[in-house]
Amino acid sequence: MNKEKKRESLSYLLEAANKIFGEKKLLEMLVSEGAPKDKNLKEIVNDEKLRFLHLTMALKNSDIFLDHLQTRLKEMSAIAKIIEVGNSELIDKWLSDECKPCLVEHVIEGYDEIYKILIELDDRLLWHGWPLIGKLHDPIE
Repeated sequence: MNKEKKRESLSYLLEAANKIFGEKKLLEMLVSEGAPKDKNLKEIVNDEKLRFLHLTMALKNSDIFLDHLQTRLKEMSAIAKIIEVGNSELIDKWLSDECKPCLVEHVIEGYDEIYKILIELDDRLLWHGWPLIGKLHDPIE
């Protein structure tokens, strides 16, 4: 991956993690995993020493993140079973693993299964006809 693409990807991931943890907590988590110190998020994303591994390890060691991930995976599996899409059995297998930090690895390795479910939900729930109904209620002049 070239430097610009890496920086762009890390920036996106750090922004998402920042929304969950806040900048102060996120920086503490990253530094505890060996990321560069004494920097804010904008500075740290431009530091050549920052690695995806720092963020991955920080998330794997965060009970808050793992609890949220576990909850979302349970919900996704239940929905996948109901609408009969994706591989809900695989998600259930991940959830049955006693190693909670391993959930992060499972999701990274099997993200294509998660993605299939998300795309199907998008297709079924975000119907392109909804804006038409809104326009009938409150037409734009």
